[in-house]
Amino acid sequence: MSQLLTVLRQAGFSELACQFASYIQRIDNSDDELVPLTAGLLTEAVAQGHVCLNLLRIDSWTQKVMTLLPEQHEEWLARLQKSNVVGVDGDYKPLILDNNGQLYLYRHWQDEKSVANAILQRSQHIELNDSDALQADFAKWPSSVDGIDWQKVAVLMAMTRQFCVISGGPGTGKTTIVLRILQSLKHQHNGVRIALAAPTGKAAARLQQSVAQADDNGIQAKTLHRLLGITPDNDQGRYNASRPLPFDVVVVDEASMIDISLMAKLLKALSAKARLILLGDSQQLASVESGAVLANLCQQQMIFDQTFSQQLQLLAGQTLDEQFVSDTGSVLTNSVVQLQHSYRFAHDSVIGQLAKSVQTKNSDDIIADFTQLKETVWQSADAANIATQIMAGYQAYFDTVMSSVSPEQCLQAFDQFRVLCALKQGPQSVTSVNNMIERHLNKQGWRSLQDFYHGRPIMVTRNDYRQQLFNGDIGIILYDPKRVLRAHFMIDNEVREIPIARLPAHETAYAMTVHKSQGSEFEQVCVLLPDEEATILTRELLYTALTRAKNQLMIMADESIIRSTVANQHTRETGLADILLA
Repeated sequence: MSQLLTVLRQAGFSELACQFASYIQRIDNSDDELVPLTAGLLTEAVAQGHVCLNLLRIDSWTQKVMTLLPEQHEEWLARLQKSNVVGVDGDYKPLILDNNGQLYLYRHWQDEKSVANAILQRSQHIELNDSDALQADFAKWPSSVDGIDWQKVAVLMAMTRQFCVISGGPGTGKTTIVLRILQSLKHQHNGVRIALAAPTGKAAARLQQSVAQADDNGIQAKTLHRLLGITPDNDQGRYNASRPLPFDVVVVDEASMIDISLMAKLLKALSAKARLILLGDSQQLASVESGAVLANLCQQQMIFDQTFSQQLQLLAGQTLDEQFVSDTGSVLTNSVVQLQHSYRFAHDSVIGQLAKSVQTKNSDDIIADFTQLKETVWQSADAANIATQIMAGYQAYFDTVMSSVSPEQCLQAFDQFRVLCALKQGPQSVTSVNNMIERHLNKQGWRSLQDFYHGRPIMVTRNDYRQQLFNGDIGIILYDPKRVLRAHFMIDNEVREIPIARLPAHETAYAMTVHKSQGSEFEQVCVLLPDEEATILTRELLYTALTRAKNQLMIMADESIIRSTVANQHTRETGLADILLA
């Protein structure tokens, strides 16, 4: 095994992959090194977000071990099948090989099968209690778009399906749809119990704020972990199949961030008759952990049967085009809506146009679009220009902090501009930007080389249920009236002061990764890409970064990096779509 470990380490495999390969060899009943080698490959695939290792599609990072792999796929399968650590559906073994040549860790196999079975069981039609009430609801919501009003389609779907998915880019009205769904549910079911949730504290807070401003319904949006009762001491959660959640409807926003294991826990915790409504943007980055559940579900083209089409026409006055109507489809027929119209970005919006360009065009066309905006949006990425543009972007915030205004005004000022980086460490990264800003501030006498100083923005990096602070929450260190430094956070639309000694794990937050920015929006965004290619640079990452901006956008990157980024589409290996769309 030492020789194989040496090969794996030289190939750049993680220590976890090496040790798992070593473990698999120790418990295997053969001397075939292909089995532990494949286990190492699987571990690396999982680390990159895949749920499984597709033996027919091996990524470029395996090139250094390609000489150790069989030339014929059939031989690879046969040798794995001889091992007593590789099983099939129904076996309890460390590795599971399915009929499509996809290899899973046992727990991911179980999670994916659990999610698929739960969705299959919930692909049920629900009769309306009061069609007249829903028709009246639709009449109150005049359509402001030409053609099909997909928001109304989404609301009818949510009223008539036990499981449904609503996907759309920024500004397509997902928050509006949540409000309309809540109103219509109450009109259909007296005393209906509804839960609102999101994967992160920031996303849950935004959902709560949006709902509270328009509808005083008393519903408190929570993180999924808090909803399920998941804690460091109980990673399976307080609620499960034996103790289901006490809700009739669960609405989850920012569903693109939900990994396969968390989705499995959520579905297990729903009562047999509970509805699940997922909202998100399937074009965004997938979850940090394994899986791409929302993207898998949105592989289903929008298809509705004749019954749904007729009901939509009768109740909402909307006529579906023929291409969307068919009585032959998958279990997700009538269950997936992809919103088309952006209410935030006008037709001539630079941000909207670039986002659509990144989604749909090739690299040459995207570069052409970027070139037209040179200097307006696309800036050079040399160190001097980066420093100049970023310091200028934060100048209004610095002025606000130094003017002794309220903490609430400081928090609002900080949300006007944000730097988003692809990388956490290295050049053009979160760390380099934060260090650069603090060096500039230190020269101006802010004493920024101290850990805490007046105006330092911080991001919480670990959930703290006692303080009600969650991973991704943003706060600012400010002097209180007694000249004592305290952290200030906007919690439930109110500013809360936290003593510095009670802060959970945190970091400086002038810059943040694109991954961390999901679920957030800022008036102005500066996107900073590294000057060297990296596997993390994908079309999905660039799209996510662009769409965090509400009004103004700046991209700092070399042309070669933009080209390689948009050409790199990261499709995660899973079997979920194969099961549901068969």
